[in-house]
Amino acid sequence: MDIKEIRRRNLQALLNEYLFRKPKAGKARFAEEIGIPPSQLSQLTSDREIRNIGDVMARRIESNLKLSHGWMDTQQWGPSSNSPMLSKAIDFPNENFTLRSESTAKAEPNNSTDKKYILEVFDTEFSCGEGRLTPDYPEIIRSIELDPEEAKRMFGGRQASSLKIATAMGDSMLGSISPGELVVLDVTVKRFVSDGIYAFVYGDNLHIKRLQLLKDRLIVISDNTSYDRWEVTSEDEELFHIQGFVVGKWHMSYTRLG
Repeated sequence: MDIKEIRRRNLQALLNEYLFRKPKAGKARFAEEIGIPPSQLSQLTSDREIRNIGDVMARRIESNLKLSHGWMDTQQWGPSSNSPMLSKAIDFPNENFTLRSESTAKAEPNNSTDKKYILEVFDTEFSCGEGRLTPDYPEIIRSIELDPEEAKRMFGGRQASSLKIATAMGDSMLGSISPGELVVLDVTVKRFVSDGIYAFVYGDNLHIKRLQLLKDRLIVISDNTSYDRWEVTSEDEELFHIQGFVVGKWHMSYTRLG
């Protein structure tokens, strides 16, 4: 069995497991959680092999569902004692749809009672310019811990699990975001909800830009007027995937004095 078929059947098993445990959620909700349009999900899981799951898409699914790197590339389907669809049970928390492999869940400390507020930092740079190629997998390499009360004030009561930090590169958002600044993303936002600054993937490129809806057109705006505006059309639906809403930024710099 080739890797394309393995990935397709793994995605189908994930979908089936999700619908089994959350029957009221529906396929559209699952598609939103993995960061793709519902129409694309139907194509990717079709027995007619309308579309294949490439490397970038496989890594995106793993990232959005908090699965280990390469999870999609090996057989995961098949009933087990704890799961009707998957060979290894996966945790579906009650409030937020987050998937973790068993090894990841065992390795992670339980932060539910320690009152910490920790933001994970992506080893991924989003372009405030012409676009930055996506890596195979945006691996988290470090984190920032904040005072819980101060964090609550800073982020409007958002939970730490809904926020991630990424580095902005390029000068197209000068006036709002400078090159090298850290931006705070609300990664629960996977679709356009209102005018504002978003992190998104277009094709294989990562961007941070301002999005504005004008009638039925989604306009991509750079705050630096040296850059042209452009549009995301209905034909671009399969290329365009929102990764989060920018809620703030940090300017962190180091100057050596000795």
